[in-house]
Amino acid sequence: MPTSAAPHIRDHLRANPLSQIQRNGGISTSDARRSKRDLWLAKMSEDAVACYVDPYKKWDETEKDYMPFFLSLAGGNARILDLAGGYAKAVPPLLEGGNSVVLADLSLPSLLSAIGEHASSDVLFVRLDMNIGLPFIDGAFDGIWFSQAFEYVPPDRRTTFLRALRRSVKDGGVVFLSAEGLSGIASWFSFLKGYLYWKLVKRAPIMWGECVYMLNLPLYKGWHYHSLVLSRRIQKDLRAAGFEILKSKKSRKSEYFTYVLKAV
Repeated sequence: MPTSAAPHIRDHLRANPLSQIQRNGGISTSDARRSKRDLWLAKMSEDAVACYVDPYKKWDETEKDYMPFFLSLAGGNARILDLAGGYAKAVPPLLEGGNSVVLADLSLPSLLSAIGEHASSDVLFVRLDMNIGLPFIDGAFDGIWFSQAFEYVPPDRRTTFLRALRRSVKDGGVVFLSAEGLSGIASWFSFLKGYLYWKLVKRAPIMWGECVYMLNLPLYKGWHYHSLVLSRRIQKDLRAAGFEILKSKKSRKSEYFTYVLKAV
């Protein structure tokens, strides 16, 4: 376990290091007290991270374009949360300027790979399920980098999640958020077909706005969960959670919505 993370990062954590944190982010919740939907979403989360068995560090062009802007707003010697940071592709630039980083992710293979690569860096690693909670005190971070993962937040948990995201960043802090739209994964017809299959055939507690589709990759084949992200709705939700949209982009090529947000 790395020990080089800056003391002020440790002071702002409610969670324990990776070796001590629970699978569900440190919140003890027995299956007996969880609803059918809670259990189904937990299974969807496990399936969603199961495909990340091979280091994937390809940068989206928008990520490359927005990183300098994000860092300029976060300032030097900043506390940065790399949420759903996976194999730590964003860690090297996030560490620039004397910054310290907390990398949080649910995928254990991703975290172990990141630890092996960055154990001597000013990085603290935390395993958590972001849909259960963000175990950080209020205003813990100057900036949060949250790339290509908002589509894993269920529609009925989106408000709670965004409020937790806002709480975790200081007033005036900055958040980078990108999310995949529907056309990046399926057509409207495929989305409707998949929804009806899971709703009527599998009798799953799926909600309108959720998409479960089959992935067929070299190292993984199985179901993969996304929630539907629509531009107008997400902008409304972001403002309601206490964010000001400083910069945004809809990339037709990559089918991602991208935002740089200021906590107000």
